[in-house]
Amino acid sequence: MSDQHVNILESFFTETIKKMERQFTSHEFFQKLLHNHQSEYIAALASYSDAMPFRKLHYELTQRLKQLDGMSITVQQTNYSSRDIFGIASTTTLWRKI
Repeated sequence: MSDQHVNILESFFTETIKKMERQFTSHEFFQKLLHNHQSEYIAALASYSDAMPFRKLHYELTQRLKQLDGMSITVQQTNYSSRDIFGIASTTTLWRKI
């Protein structure tokens, strides 16, 4: 994994958060980030050499989102029922813009 690729995606967090609804899930955030920055997202995925690049990338992106907790967003609920970007039932974090 290349931190450089994740750093590039992280540079789009502020603009992506502005485009989100007042409350949003991590899965919704990933979809918006992917939609608006496809080349950078694919490069970040390609930097993972294991069999689960989406899981690894999304974990890293979530860790970086957590660093914004209390600044531009806040955690509303962890283990929130959601469908991941593949439509599979899962759990994720529910966020709210401050």
